[in-house]
Amino acid sequence: MLVLTLVACSAKDEGVQQPVPEAPQAEAPDTASAEAPPAKASNGPVSTNTVRDVVPEGPAGTVQLTNGSTMELTELIKLGDYYLYISGKLNGRSSTVVSLTRFRDLQKWSSIVFKDPRTFVVTNKKGKEWSFEDAALYLGTDKPGMYAFKTLNTRYDVVPVEIPKNEIAIITFK
Repeated sequence: MLVLTLVACSAKDEGVQQPVPEAPQAEAPDTASAEAPPAKASNGPVSTNTVRDVVPEGPAGTVQLTNGSTMELTELIKLGDYYLYISGKLNGRSSTVVSLTRFRDLQKWSSIVFKDPRTFVVTNKKGKEWSFEDAALYLGTDKPGMYAFKTLNTRYDVVPVEIPKNEIAIITFK
């Protein structure tokens, strides 16, 4: 009986298994290198479900800089499939990953308030707060020290801009 059980269990383990992606590693504080946001898997299973991402007309929000000036956040630049990618300690607990692929999910957020480039608080429209510490936030670019989005220039043309992370105080969403 024991031999039959072992044979049955060993046959079960020999099936084809999908590789499990590695969990993102936390960034070391004050370093120039950062973890890369997730890349598309070329050999993994592909979903047949398509999600229609409806982006409303008009500005997406505003960006307040540390010097007090504000910029209109006209449009977000997608980083692969993601509008936004966060990896870090949520509410002082274990490592958490948040990756938003639909604009309507981002519209549920009210703001991101930065204490420093690696510590920030996300507030949703209902007032709930998520505090991230020792975190990496990627917005519009995979450069570790920058955020990128589109805004209006002085001639009212929509242009992409890159702003250093340490110059942004608050990002609000409409």
